[in-house]
Amino acid sequence: MANRSRTIADLRKTVAMSCRIVGNQGLVRGALGHVSARIPGTDRVLIKGKGVNEEAVEFATERDIITVDLDGRVLEKGRGLDAPNESAMHLAIYKKRPEVRSVIHTHPDWIVALTACEKPLLPIYAAYSPAGMKLAVEGIPVYPRSVTIINQELADDFMKTMGEKQACLLAGHGMTVAGGSVEEATATSLHLYELARVNAMAYAIGQPKPISEADIFEYRRRAERSTGRQTESSTRFMSEWRYQLKLLARRR
Repeated sequence: MANRSRTIADLRKTVAMSCRIVGNQGLVRGALGHVSARIPGTDRVLIKGKGVNEEAVEFATERDIITVDLDGRVLEKGRGLDAPNESAMHLAIYKKRPEVRSVIHTHPDWIVALTACEKPLLPIYAAYSPAGMKLAVEGIPVYPRSVTIINQELADDFMKTMGEKQACLLAGHGMTVAGGSVEEATATSLHLYELARVNAMAYAIGQPKPISEADIFEYRRRAERSTGRQTESSTRFMSEWRYQLKLLARRR
């Protein structure tokens, strides 16, 4: 029991740190957006709470992280906090995809602008950010509605678009990312944000062109060769996570 309590406490801290990272990097503003994590071996989820005593995402602490079950019932929360309206979206992903351990929903301005103009995110770079290239090459679906996902009907509709993808854009709204850990989901969110930022810059200059098919083929060949080894992605995610923690520490 003590070990489990320690694990949950550590995970709660990690969720709060992820909130602060995405907030400080500009993926959200104020109290909008939320990070969640599945508690291992349970049907419970930790998620950034909302309410009269909520903190902005960039200032979140462990106190702001509440516990809900997969049906959305609040099991543990601080005073003045409750489950966010869009818990339904997080929980739909957890129910349909048991491999997912973390979900992050944010509102990047670049995503809002590009989806409003129906501009797709193109794989316009490779070595600049291989993780961003990977997202673009594999395709990023766009949910066409801009409403908040507040109930099961909308959540099921959203999942028809997101499917098994790592990330899904929401037109005129933001983006949702799923990962095997909070660290992975955080890193993926940052890579997707950068992909959108650079795409927006390119569209402002002219018509961006994707990288060559030869480079895409080379990316896929390298990915296949790395299968079965300790994945580069897991190392990269933790490296990105440590970097972001140092940036947060420097801002204090």
